[in-house]
Amino acid sequence: MEITLEQVERLREKANVSYATAKEALEYSGGNLLDALIYLEERGMIPRPEGVYYSSRTETSPVRSAQEPLVIDAEKEPLKRPKLSLLRRLRYLLLDNELEIWHKKRPITSLPVLILILLLIAAFWFTVGLLALGLFLGFRYRFSGPDLERESINEVMDSVAGTAAELSRRVMDELRGQHENRKNDEQ
Repeated sequence: MEITLEQVERLREKANVSYATAKEALEYSGGNLLDALIYLEERGMIPRPEGVYYSSRTETSPVRSAQEPLVIDAEKEPLKRPKLSLLRRLRYLLLDNELEIWHKKRPITSLPVLILILLLIAAFWFTVGLLALGLFLGFRYRFSGPDLERESINEVMDSVAGTAAELSRRVMDELRGQHENRKNDEQ
């Protein structure tokens, strides 16, 4: 679908984003303004007020059955969502989701999932070793993005990081104890 300047300007009025961002959102959503706004919200480009959902229906609850189509106007015309090709879906999955690296509750950097996968393919043992070393040095990892930001994944990663930190602390305590024993034996 060809995106017109009028569509881009209308989205820019609603979302207060750049021309390129508005055009990208409209291309992603197949020219649908509501889907483009949701796309921008999901990526954090525009804020969503707490407890708000969007619908063109007059119902009071956002809950609907899986068979009930989304609607865009009073005639209950079904909302047309673009079907993403496999390659386009993979592109969004691999580039829009990131592995964040944190240290002392501050973000250090983030890598797109694609870069992480390429590093694992090209230098598996080096990458795994570097990630493990980071755990023992107090770094924490978490996934973010529209597809991978799930509490269950990040809870497991926090659990692994906590276990590594505990193991690291025990090793350091053991080394300190051995060092103190040697000092006492020498005296």
